[in-house]
This record gives sequence, C-alpha cells and structure tokens, in this order.
Amino acid sequence: MESNPIFEASEPRTTAVEQVVAAIRTSLVQRRLKPGDLIPPEGELAELLHVGRGSIREAMKILSAFGVIDIRRGDGTYVATRANKKLFDPLLFRLLVSGSDVAELVELRILVETGVVSLILNRLETDDSALREMEAAYGALAHCDAEHRGDAAMALPLDLAFHAAMGRATGNLLVENLYAFVIELLEPTMQPGHGLETHGALVDALKRRDEKAALAAIREHDVIWRGLITERKEGTTG
Repeated sequence: MESNPIFEASEPRTTAVEQVVAAIRTSLVQRRLKPGDLIPPEGELAELLHVGRGSIREAMKILSAFGVIDIRRGDGTYVATRANKKLFDPLLFRLLVSGSDVAELVELRILVETGVVSLILNRLETDDSALREMEAAYGALAHCDAEHRGDAAMALPLDLAFHAAMGRATGNLLVENLYAFVIELLEPTMQPGHGLETHGALVDALKRRDEKAALAAIREHDVIWRGLITERKEGTTG
C-alpha cells in the first residue's frame, strides 16, 4: 500500500495503542486531519501505522471516549466537528494524579473567568442578547435563595446553570467547554448562596459594560470562596 500523507507512524512508544493515538493527535495538530474528515478504515490504518487491528480498535475507543472522534456504526469514523467538554478529561486525570490542591484550582478558575468576562464584554459590543440567559439564571438562583435559603440540593444546580450560561455568553465554544471543565473541578467546594451577591454584582457590571466592576466582582467571589475552603479545612482538622 502507498503511504498516506495524512498519517505518519510515530516513534516507538510504550504501546502500539499509544502510537496510534499519537499519530492521530499529530495529524490533527498539523491540520492534516480536520473536523468532519473521515478516518481511514481499520485495516488501512493498521497497515499505514504498522500496528495490529486490535491496537487500532483500542485507540479509537480512547479517542471516542475523549470526544476527539465520532464512531458512526455502518458509516465510518470521523473527526469530531464540535468542541466537547470530554476533550479536557486527560487534563482532569493529570490534575487528579498530580495532587493539585484546591487553592491552585481556584487560581485556575480566576485566570479562566477573567478571560470569560473579557470575551463577554467584547461580544456585548455587537450582541445585546448575550446576557439574557445569565440574567435569567441569576434570577432563578436569587429566587431559590429567597424561598429556600440554605437548601444546597436545590441551589447547586441553579448555581451551575449560572456558570454554564456565563460560559455560553462568551460565544466561544472552546472557552465555554474549558470554563465548564474548571467549574466541574471545583463543584465539590461550591456552597450555593454564599456568592449570590457577587453573581448579581457581576451581572449588573456586565450590563453596564463596566469591566473594572466585573473583575472586582470576580475577585470578591474569589475571596469568599477561599474563605469557605479555609473554614472547611479547619473544620476537618480541628
């Protein structure tokens, strides 16, 4: 079989499966494979990469689990066409095994959330509707707090919905998924209700197109969050 310019066998790695995953990744990075492209059949790919069919199947399962490819039964295997939160799962596992503490994750949230605010403000210059979902999500959270104060089981989904709306307000699918990934990491530390005022301040600042006030709301939320984390640590060690 003639060589395929899209795929190149990588340097020998620990396993043949890793070799296949690396070859697909390299093709994506170098744009030899693009979203929506059909990946060659199992047999052809095995010959191109000099590995067994079993290794191809296992590699495809891994890539599918991480949202890199779409396996369509009876049709073929395609490069995914939309960013997916599963793409950040490898980073999640790396963070888990690296022993990153909550303080480092909060710093990551601040870094990402600052960029999210900037993108929302940029979008508001041409799309006034960008904040509607955020306003509605905040309204639902505020109503829940007024009617069911202290009920975390009811408030947490609404708090998560607010952050999801915030990500969508950027108009950037990749950033939306990255932000959702960060919030998912920190979900176990969230205590809905404690940040309600800062959520409201953030929405008001964005409505006024006041970047300084919006960033101040994020920093204030950070202070509250760190305080809750400290209290929780002291409670478990005291």
